[in-house]
Amino acid sequence: MGVKSHIRNITTILFPTAPKQKVPITPKQPAKSDAELKNRILVGTHHKTGTVWLMSVFRRICREFGLTFYVGETPTPPRDFDVFFRCDSHFDVGQIQSPYKGLHIIRDPRDMIVSGCFYHQQSKEEWLHIKQDRFGGLTYQEKINSYQSLDDQILFEMEHVAQQCIQQILAWDFDDPAFFEVQYEDLISDEQLVLFHAIFAFLGFPGKAMPQVLKIAFENSVFSGNFKRTSHIRSGKKRQWEEHFNAHHKARFLEIFGDALQRLGYENSDAWADETPARTIQVTPANDVRRLRLAA
Repeated sequence: MGVKSHIRNITTILFPTAPKQKVPITPKQPAKSDAELKNRILVGTHHKTGTVWLMSVFRRICREFGLTFYVGETPTPPRDFDVFFRCDSHFDVGQIQSPYKGLHIIRDPRDMIVSGCFYHQQSKEEWLHIKQDRFGGLTYQEKINSYQSLDDQILFEMEHVAQQCIQQILAWDFDDPAFFEVQYEDLISDEQLVLFHAIFAFLGFPGKAMPQVLKIAFENSVFSGNFKRTSHIRSGKKRQWEEHFNAHHKARFLEIFGDALQRLGYENSDAWADETPARTIQVTPANDVRRLRLAA
């Protein structure tokens, strides 16, 4: 199976009832000359890599400057877009006739697993509530919540949706010069907006628009203090896996993903799996899943 076919299968499994194409965000005013773009913009994320966060940033920018913003589940963008956002980073760039620049974000796969585990237990996303034969007629959410320990829930997430999303990242072409590559961990701590500035400059925003787009990025980021914790954003902090991964999780991760962390720039070797984290959480009858959720 080719890479593109594999990605399409992953998207179908993860979002079996995803809409074909969402309508564009209507600009609040005619386009301003100081935000005129010489190229189209593609923004690619992956599940639990800051999708809602970046969507809020680029949606707000488009509204502010009168740009057309599309969010779609089909890889082919419409003809009349300025910013095209995809939550699986699958773009049919051969269908784009105009020059384009893109942003692609990834996250430490171990944190994707932990974040997804907590999120999928309580999210209202439609695909989580579809009965599935492979789970004996249970939905994904019912299945993950059927496990009594957080350890087992993390393992289930690792072997299912998180695995599909991480494989999706590994299939990405990181050598494509049209895309600015960024790690979630760097962007979430970019309080001085140095990285955001580099991203917006790469994407083609002119200098006179830079103060406003940076202001929007700051106001819509966790570090501004304005962003409320939601089901999508539980904490946003780095290396959450250290609090939740045990030896079995680490061994299973290496079995499934091999050298993925080295390939993505998160580790230099597999030595992390032998290290004892500074903080651990013991899952006991007195420290059950519900209490862990409240503490996370």
